[in-house]
Amino acid sequence: MEDGSEAGIPSLVAELDGPVDDEHPDVSVTDGESSWTVSAFQGGALVLENLDDGDVEPRHLPHASRTETIRVMTMLVRGDLTALQRLDWLPGHE
Repeated sequence: MEDGSEAGIPSLVAELDGPVDDEHPDVSVTDGESSWTVSAFQGGALVLENLDDGDVEPRHLPHASRTETIRVMTMLVRGDLTALQRLDWLPGHE
């Protein structure tokens, strides 16, 4: 997400409702301070990973609604990493 504001998240997530894009199948937000990233895919999967720490295994939520996707991305943009970590993430990318 380019502007990094909470207000931009709904329009970012709405990009997932367009035609299937095999080259760019996801949108994501990244916390610049901690390097945590939430990526959302057209099929509904969310992936949480830390781009700077290869020892931290990625986690995923397999079937998030668009509303849930917005909520999770908002947690990251707000810096609420504790709440984000408490979600029912499954190991791996999917």
